[in-house]
Amino acid sequence: MKVARAKRLAARILERYPLYRLIPVPEVRRHAATIYHSRRPWEEFADFVRSVGIPTSRLSSGRRAAQAAFRAGYDDLLAPALTALEQRFPRSADIHELWSGLHEYRGDYDDALRSAVKARKLRPRAASAAARVVRLTYHVKDQETADSEALAVLRQFPLAPPVLSAVCRGAQTPEQFDRVHGFWRERISDQAKLTRAVRPLALGALRTGQVEVARDLYGEAIRLVATGAATAKPIAKASLAGRGAWTAIQDLCAAFERAGLTFFFAAGTALGLVREGRPLPGDDDIDVGVLESDWDRDRIIEVFVRDPRFLVNSHPDSPKIGLTHRGGARVDIFRFHEEAGRVWHDGVFVRWHNSPFTVVTRDLNGVKVPLPEDADRYLTENYGDWRTPNPGFDAFTDDAPNVEITWPEYLRVHLVRRAYQKLVGGDRAGAAEDLRRAEEDDLARLVVEGSR
Repeated sequence: MKVARAKRLAARILERYPLYRLIPVPEVRRHAATIYHSRRPWEEFADFVRSVGIPTSRLSSGRRAAQAAFRAGYDDLLAPALTALEQRFPRSADIHELWSGLHEYRGDYDDALRSAVKARKLRPRAASAAARVVRLTYHVKDQETADSEALAVLRQFPLAPPVLSAVCRGAQTPEQFDRVHGFWRERISDQAKLTRAVRPLALGALRTGQVEVARDLYGEAIRLVATGAATAKPIAKASLAGRGAWTAIQDLCAAFERAGLTFFFAAGTALGLVREGRPLPGDDDIDVGVLESDWDRDRIIEVFVRDPRFLVNSHPDSPKIGLTHRGGARVDIFRFHEEAGRVWHDGVFVRWHNSPFTVVTRDLNGVKVPLPEDADRYLTENYGDWRTPNPGFDAFTDDAPNVEITWPEYLRVHLVRRAYQKLVGGDRAGAAEDLRRAEEDDLARLVVEGSR
């Protein structure tokens, strides 16, 4: 026990201070330098790894360096280092998880699943490893086998967010989701625990077209919290901060250019690039547009399926194409089509219009990024006063001057979901207002009365 504490203390010291400069032994100095630089932003750490390589004599530094190389896409360094690390540390679940991630981004789903299964066997109590197995099983196995695996994992981890998310995303039909939902209800006797599962369960309902079920789930969770029958942690807003958004933008530009496809950065990404010269760290994804004359959904998907820096994770019924970049940034690609003298792009339950525009290229930080030519007009149509930051802006409501609701029932779910997020964040007044807008007056009164 004392030895373990001493090792943890030594690691903390190496992380905080550049003591590696004083170490004469090259191998030890490299290990200590890697530990120290791993505390820097991961892009900087990846540059360090690029210059010195991935150490393989010690697991802690090798694992950290390999993770940075994975996020940066330095596969020429990563693959041989993982081979060496696996030979030296065959019982490291982290190394097998990294192998799984590398295979997955390369499109080798069978190998990705095999590595994920190894990681899970080595770390059977880790929800993240189990969730990876569920997600990849849906890629590799038939639906019945994948559903069976999903329920088995859900039985072990009924309240783990990554498992719930993977299982609910695997449901493709209302019947599949109903089976998952019913199984979860049977497994959890204390229904107050719904607050720990409501978000992935509601998402599963929405993905299978059951908007009423999703709304009821959020309504039930709101009642639990408003009456004090359950508690819930505030929900952290998803953001691009720390997810390598600029690297993702560079990789998007390179991928589209290699494929000979014309595109541009749109919506919040255009706002950040024009106003601040970078993606907005508080934004939750990168928005990309493709004009209808250049739109070929199958070809675009094929481009990114073949690109080892991106995963394609589109829902088949979604009008957009969803990607995830190695660094963690999410990307949405929208088709922009002309109708009645305007250019529109569609979300799941809304669509947005703009005046017709041409696309020009601007040089930002040495990267040529395509944007709508009349940026002021484009951004004004999207945001009104776009020059003044508005952290609470919601493009799916009438905050956006150019929004049109196409699925009112889904908007009600969005407002109830937003009300739940506000409620657990302590904003009862804001939650009640959203519930009134969603025509959930009884819930709104309950939220207000619960604060007295």
